[in-house]
Amino acid sequence: MEFGQEDRVIWEIDESTRGIEGLDEDGRPRPAYAASLGLVRAPFGRRALAAAVEAAVYVLLLLPLLLGALPALIGAGADADPAEALRDRWVLIVVCSAVSTVLVSVYLIVQLVLHGRRGVTLGKALTGLRSVNVRTLERPGFWRGAVVRGLVLGASFAVPLLGPVLVVALSPFFDPDRRGRGWADLAGATWFVDIRHGLNPYDAKRMRIARKTVATDLEDVRRELPSLATAAGDAATAAYVPAARSSGGVLGAVRGDGPDAGSPTASASPPAPAPAASGWVPPRLLPETPDVPAAQAPPALRFVLDTGRIIDVGTGILIGRDPAPVTGDDGVTPVPIDDPTMSVSKTHLAVLPHGGDTVVVDRGSTNGSVVVRGGAEHPLTPGAPAALRPGDTIRFGDRHAMIRIG
Repeated sequence: MEFGQEDRVIWEIDESTRGIEGLDEDGRPRPAYAASLGLVRAPFGRRALAAAVEAAVYVLLLLPLLLGALPALIGAGADADPAEALRDRWVLIVVCSAVSTVLVSVYLIVQLVLHGRRGVTLGKALTGLRSVNVRTLERPGFWRGAVVRGLVLGASFAVPLLGPVLVVALSPFFDPDRRGRGWADLAGATWFVDIRHGLNPYDAKRMRIARKTVATDLEDVRRELPSLATAAGDAATAAYVPAARSSGGVLGAVRGDGPDAGSPTASASPPAPAPAASGWVPPRLLPETPDVPAAQAPPALRFVLDTGRIIDVGTGILIGRDPAPVTGDDGVTPVPIDDPTMSVSKTHLAVLPHGGDTVVVDRGSTNGSVVVRGGAEHPLTPGAPAALRPGDTIRFGDRHAMIRIG
């Protein structure tokens, strides 16, 4: 059985003032934030190679015009009767010009759309580069990121040789943030990154984990939260204990009535089973396996990691990459877990004694937790405790652990 809606209270954090992550006080993007996510600046050599590939394709599409229409025009102009020569060759000139115009137009439109929506073009796809909006680190956007940037690049060719050299080749070296952003990138608010040696910003899962990791590790508490001892309604009759944390707030469960309900001592110890009228509802019981009835399950269990490491549950353990206890976790032992893939949250789950049972509670993790019993999977609801039995397997992120006796 899970906690009922009437037995839980959520204190929400106002995120309206948070704004875009990674900006300084003046609203400018911080290079250090992008670097902490694992984004790597695109090297100049591969950016030049990508531009050369795209220019070569452009020239290839112009071949009908260059090899068909243009020689025909030149030949007609050199003929003794240019008008008659043009009449004889107009079909070739029109067809070759139309073919090149259509091919080049389609090529440019596809390039602009791909760049605006996915931060990639033909050359960048071949060289392992991507473009992002420098402030949001998401797709550049069609109009500013692709069209405006493209217009600036196109305008640079209005001044032969000098324009392209200044705008394309030299301006990236004038970037005050040393991120290799040229004048066209400044106009389009774009930034090019290397996905071969750094994080791919369009890998939504890994980008989400990287943002959560940086936000948790560098600024674990964004702003002060209300105390979990804060009463809901009448302060004299109700108090709360922590059940879970998430990016949206802290989930509290009603402790129940009693002489010590609001005391700090009571909030620091695990709640004991109480009648239904007290406000506590027992943890939900997962389906039992026939050979392990609930009555035979002893309270003393061990947490055996997939690496073979054995951890005594004792008075409770907190599992995660760098678990941090919260109010009410007194006596709970933090157990750091190595996880190079970052699939395990900083504070992922808790295993706690509860009356005659041992329960597991997902602490609002990013990738969730699952209890496997008798071959059936039972996903955990964040903040809702579930009773464990010997033989259960707990999956958390890409890691797992067995529950055993002694």
